[in-house]
Amino acid sequence: MKTQFADYGILYVDDEVKSLKYFKAIFDQVAPIYVASSPEEGYRVFVENHERIGLVISDKKMPNESGLDFLQRIREFDPNPLRILVTAYADLNVAVDALNDGLLYSYLSKPWDPVELEQRLVEAMRHFCLTQERERLIEEKAEALNHLMMADKAASIGILSSGLNHHLRNALTVLRTFYDMLPYQLREEIGGEPQDDSFWGEYYGEVGSQINRMTSMLTNLADGTRNSAIEIEAGIDLVETMRQAGELVLEDSPAIDFSIQATDTLPPISGDRQKIGQMARLLFMEAKSSLKEGGNIEIHFRSASDESAVRITFIDDGQLIPEGDLERLFDPFFVRSDKPEELGTNLMACYLTVFHHGGGIRAKRTGDGRNAVVVTLPIEPIQIEKRVVPSTLLDRFETINDSGFSRSVSLPA
Repeated sequence: MKTQFADYGILYVDDEVKSLKYFKAIFDQVAPIYVASSPEEGYRVFVENHERIGLVISDKKMPNESGLDFLQRIREFDPNPLRILVTAYADLNVAVDALNDGLLYSYLSKPWDPVELEQRLVEAMRHFCLTQERERLIEEKAEALNHLMMADKAASIGILSSGLNHHLRNALTVLRTFYDMLPYQLREEIGGEPQDDSFWGEYYGEVGSQINRMTSMLTNLADGTRNSAIEIEAGIDLVETMRQAGELVLEDSPAIDFSIQATDTLPPISGDRQKIGQMARLLFMEAKSSLKEGGNIEIHFRSASDESAVRITFIDDGQLIPEGDLERLFDPFFVRSDKPEELGTNLMACYLTVFHHGGGIRAKRTGDGRNAVVVTLPIEPIQIEKRVVPSTLLDRFETINDSGFSRSVSLPA
């Protein structure tokens, strides 16, 4: 039998098994029904399926935990689904207080009438679906604006990369040559090994690591902005790509666990397999650096409502990123206060990979206060040369060289 609300289900938690059986039998034509006979089981079912649940109904009196406490835990994990408490008439004051505090969407009195309850369920699910549709439309508008901003930032990074690589690589080559030749030249002049071990073991080594760091930064900038290097192929399994990346990056980190949640209908996508794999590894590396004492990483996959894209939500429970830093994480020279030794070139590379595929990427906090990066990749990538670039961006920019003469610089390919 076809349900009225196929996209989202209802979770009903009650310690009376017979009540669960009747609820599922009577209302399975309204929406997919999930049932649980205890708060512990209900919470597990919700965690595993919360993105597909629109309404949670719980009996008030259950062993080990009250329905109100259970629904509070549900709200802390994911505040989006609506919550209804089933209670006896004598406990209505408690339900009303919880309703006024925002914990509950509504409450039901026992014993419930099937016809009346079905009407209440349909109203609640319709309210939830309308709210989700509204949020989806707002998100789509925000993503459209974000695409324009990404085009602007990608062009700026391209100009910056071109300039830095032109002016700094020659200087770094000279420094690297001098660095490599210095020990041999010194041995030749003094006729033996240098005496100051601390100088050669610490200072000299630090100079070499900083040269490598600058070279790596320039390489990341150049690779990220080289759109012509993208090679599109079909049949990329994002779930398997992410799983392989996690196993590779975390193989020496037993204190860090990662899990993947995906729908069975997730389609394969087309794109640059190598760059998407690199993006997955870089996301795990960023999370790993924030989980120095261990922790958990969750990756959630879901198809967009119109099935034109796949959305990946990458979540870790590491040290919280300040709210003001979330929008700046993808800037190449942004320095996080908790990681002052690292630049943002890893996440910048992720940003540019997503941009060149015609997708979107943003950082946010989850409903339960964890760090999250949300990546949207289209099933069929929008080639960068076919995308609309804001009219405020010029195809060519005028710069002033060191001698003061004006010259044209093309946007990097």
